[in-house]
Amino acid sequence: MKIQQHFVIRLEYTLRINGEIVDYTERPMTILTGFARDLPKGLEAELIGKIPGEYKVTVPPERAYGPYDPKLRLEAKVSDLPETPKVGDAFTADAPNGESLLYRVILVDGEDVVLDGNPQWAGKVLEYDFTIHSVRPAEPEEAAHGHVHGEGGVHH
Repeated sequence: MKIQQHFVIRLEYTLRINGEIVDYTERPMTILTGFARDLPKGLEAELIGKIPGEYKVTVPPERAYGPYDPKLRLEAKVSDLPETPKVGDAFTADAPNGESLLYRVILVDGEDVVLDGNPQWAGKVLEYDFTIHSVRPAEPEEAAHGHVHGEGGVHH
C-alpha cells in the first residue's frame, strides 16, 4: 500500500549532514501524514508514494529548512541578554522584519555573543536513511483529530 496524506506510518530514520549523524529515532515512531510535527522538515514529503521498505533520500535546503539567511545572525553583548549565555542557549528576540524569532547562542567570546536566528539545519542538504515498517490509512477519527490513536499514538 502506497503512502498518501492521512496515512498512519511506523518508521525509523537516521539524518546525516555532510555524512555526520545529526538526528535519529531511538525506536520506531508512529506518525500521521499531514500532521507529522515530530519529523524533521523535508522527510514527510519523501514518504508520500512509498511502500514499506528501506530508503535513502537527499533533501535540498529549499525543501527542508530553507537557505541560510546571514541577516538573522546577530552580535550582542552579554549585558544585552537576560541571563549569562552559554553556547546552545536560546533567546527570543525580534527579527529584522519585526516578528519574534528564537535565536541560538553560537559563540560566546568574553563580553561578545553571536546569536543565530536561522533554523539549526538551514542551508544544509539533509541525507536520510529510513525504514518504513508499516502503512495503513488513518481512521476517520485520527484524521479529524490530527494524531494517531492506539499503539504508538494517543490513547483517549
